[in-house]
Amino acid sequence: MKIGARTLKTGIAIFFALLIPHLLNIPEGSGLAGISAIYSLQPSIRKSFDTLKSRILANTIGGVVAVVMTYFFGSSFFIIGVSSAFLIAILHQLKLDDVLGLAVVTMIIIMLTDQETLVYNALIRVLATIIGVSVAFVLNRFFMPPNYNDQMIRLIDVLTNEVTKNLRACLRKNAQFAILRDDIKWFWKKINKLDLYLSLMRDEAIFSFNPFKKKADVISKGRRLVVYRQFIRTTTSAVYLVETFHHTENVYNHFPEDLRILIRERLETLMSAHEQILLKFTGRVQPDEVNFIAYKAPLRKTFMDSFFTEASLESYMKGEYGESNSVIRIMAAILKYEEDLQRLNKLVRSYKQFHVTESDDNIDELSDID
Repeated sequence: MKIGARTLKTGIAIFFALLIPHLLNIPEGSGLAGISAIYSLQPSIRKSFDTLKSRILANTIGGVVAVVMTYFFGSSFFIIGVSSAFLIAILHQLKLDDVLGLAVVTMIIIMLTDQETLVYNALIRVLATIIGVSVAFVLNRFFMPPNYNDQMIRLIDVLTNEVTKNLRACLRKNAQFAILRDDIKWFWKKINKLDLYLSLMRDEAIFSFNPFKKKADVISKGRRLVVYRQFIRTTTSAVYLVETFHHTENVYNHFPEDLRILIRERLETLMSAHEQILLKFTGRVQPDEVNFIAYKAPLRKTFMDSFFTEASLESYMKGEYGESNSVIRIMAAILKYEEDLQRLNKLVRSYKQFHVTESDDNIDELSDID
């Protein structure tokens, strides 16, 4: 059984959220404080801060609605239902839909308490929720703060390896259509996960900006995000290339042997470059290596001419030109992959030569991907 950082922080947050109301001699608020802590831990510090503000506002509004509705209309079950709908409408109007659940719970608990101490109970419950969300935020900010750097590069490594294996199978006409279809779905799912990691890392970089940090460290972190963004774009191009071969399998399999050999040789160069660039980024290859774009103009011209010759064959020009378009799609996907690799290589070389600092996280292992 593996206990992750977020699981551990949740347990600690609940402990402190229950303890603080007890120490403040308001044990009746412990339950709400604990519940608030559970729902306030977020995957990034930025999101934790946004949740902190939203929950404090939403629960304060919930407390006010509970007091006003109970004071004027009582606390029958019908009135509680009407009050809940009214509170949800208010929070929806304020674009606080993500935090309305706990606010409604707080309001219901307040309305079900003794009316003689209604205002006191409202203050205690609202204070308890503020304690809970504050504990969650402080813990997330200072104790084992989220770090997506290693997860990002490890997932990129795994995804790159899987995509290149499937691409090689397509080039040799060994891919099984149904299995490859499922693999492509998995590829896109992981691409979405990489996008999520990048978004969380960008939030962290913006929110945790420290004017007292060395300028070189700030620049290094920003450049690393740029490199990660290009890694995602390049891997996306590779996935799209696999998908293109999957959809145009019949057309590719009927290419002339010399054209298929030309495609295989070029893509083997590009895939090897992709793998080498990843090794360069993780420090296993020198920054000035991987000069795969040193591609002679005559060979590139042969590559392009072969595609256009194939696409313009008379046998393709019958019907709706679907097969001719498929030839162009394959060529376009290859060139897009090459273009993204070229930019990635430049960015990684620049980053490793000019922007790496001693405070940067070192990536020593590429394993243990969930």
